[in-house]
Amino acid sequence: MGNQYPIRTARRQALRQERLGKDAFCLFCGYGCLESLTQVTRKWLESRGIPPEWIKRLLEDHHIVGEAHDPDLLITLCLNCHREVTESVAREGVDMRPEKNIRKLTALRLRACAVHFESLATSYRNWANLLENDVESK
Repeated sequence: MGNQYPIRTARRQALRQERLGKDAFCLFCGYGCLESLTQVTRKWLESRGIPPEWIKRLLEDHHIVGEAHDPDLLITLCLNCHREVTESVAREGVDMRPEKNIRKLTALRLRACAVHFESLATSYRNWANLLENDVESK
C-alpha cells in the first residue's frame, strides 16, 4: 500500500507515540499496534459511530482496585481484557462504590489486586508458552 502523504503519516505517528508512548500495548494480551490503539472510553467511541468490531481493538485505562478506591492506580488494557478483568473483579465481590471503613476498603483493594495478579500470572504463562514453542520450532 502506498503512502501519498508521508508527512501527514509521520505527524499522526508522532502524535500517537506522544499520547500513548512508543511501546504502548495491552498489559494482558499484548496487542500493540499504535495505529489501532487509543486511550478513550467505549462510550465516547460509540457516541462517535465507531463500529463495534473496531472498538474491540482499542485500549482504555483500567483502575486496578476500582476508581472509587484509588483513582490513580491505572494500567492500560484492550477493551476485551478490560471487560474480562472487570467481570472477574465483580465476581470476586469487589464493590465499586466508595467505602469509608478503612478495613473494608483495604479488603476490597486486596481482593481486586488478587484478580490483577492472577490475570498477570495467566499472561506470563501464555508468554512463556509462546517462547517455549518458538524455541522448539527452530
